[in-house]
Amino acid sequence: MVVKKKAPKVEAFVLDDVKLKSLTDSLSMEGDCKSTELAQLLKDSLSSFDPVEQIQLISKAGCMLEQLKEDESPSSPLLEACLHTLSFLYITLPAKNPLKRAVSSALGSGPDWLQEQMVRCLSEGLSAAFSSASTDHFSNLTDSITSCLSGFLIGEKCVHHLLTEVLQFFQKALNYYVEQNRILVGCHVAQAQLMQYSLAAVKASMLVVQQSQEPISAAVLSASSDQSDLYQALSGLLNCYTCVLTDEEFVQAVQSTAGMAAVLLIRSLLGNGDNLHFIVAGLLQCSVDAGSTPQWLRKSCAGLYESSRPAAVALYLSHGALAMLSWKGKTLSPQAVKLLLLIPDVLLSLHTRYRMITITFTLK
Repeated sequence: MVVKKKAPKVEAFVLDDVKLKSLTDSLSMEGDCKSTELAQLLKDSLSSFDPVEQIQLISKAGCMLEQLKEDESPSSPLLEACLHTLSFLYITLPAKNPLKRAVSSALGSGPDWLQEQMVRCLSEGLSAAFSSASTDHFSNLTDSITSCLSGFLIGEKCVHHLLTEVLQFFQKALNYYVEQNRILVGCHVAQAQLMQYSLAAVKASMLVVQQSQEPISAAVLSASSDQSDLYQALSGLLNCYTCVLTDEEFVQAVQSTAGMAAVLLIRSLLGNGDNLHFIVAGLLQCSVDAGSTPQWLRKSCAGLYESSRPAAVALYLSHGALAMLSWKGKTLSPQAVKLLLLIPDVLLSLHTRYRMITITFTLK
């Protein structure tokens, strides 16, 4: 007997009356013929209760957007309202809603002469979402940032344009999840959902850091870099990773990812010099050299240098060190080789400590 899987139910995206009126009003101003037709398609999609029709209308709007010519449909308030509407939909729609993919395709198909304006509209929408989002929307915003970096050029430019705000958002979200995790101890269902949100946030923030090396490197090289908003956001994010790593109520998948994220972020801030490998080795061994380890790092990772830190922290940081050493496949320097050879010793030491704990417990 062959059991057919049920196709996932796709629901129409429905706005509340106030937001619907606000968007339709903005799409009702005067404009050129092409922009007016594009605006009407968007209004029809917003007003529709049929999910398939919504997707078809947005797809049609994307085709029309692609055919716009600067001399026939120059930038105008109505055209900008259309781009703001598409940006709002992209940011607001859940990741699994097929309409989001249609909106992404529509924005991605815009002509070159509209690229800058599309990036600005999406950036304004995302920035507004950061400012006004309640904790209930943290997960959806995390998914939107991830989708921006998934082969969506407009989205990538937007994230780089708002890099400091994006990192500050992740710092805010992870701080909230760490606090909620303390409150929800014992509430297994709610805590399991929180773990999913936390893992998504750590992965997304790590992705942002990895794909933003150029602006991060520029911030590091600039004068008084440690006082810049971007630098402070990176340090704050590193502190969040530390909180996750030292909180044993987090599941291993989240902590392991946080370990990789922490080491890769440190690499982004310190560059590829031998001092980096020395500092990472110090993290693995829970030892700090005040002369070599920057003060901001000692402050951001204070919990990782405490002798009372959970033993498994060394394991999660080892995951990060291995990821760092294989990053971009470069030939290892002598200091990098030393770090690589240190990892088995750290893991063997960890194994021994766990074995001694088990023996002690058995004897009791």
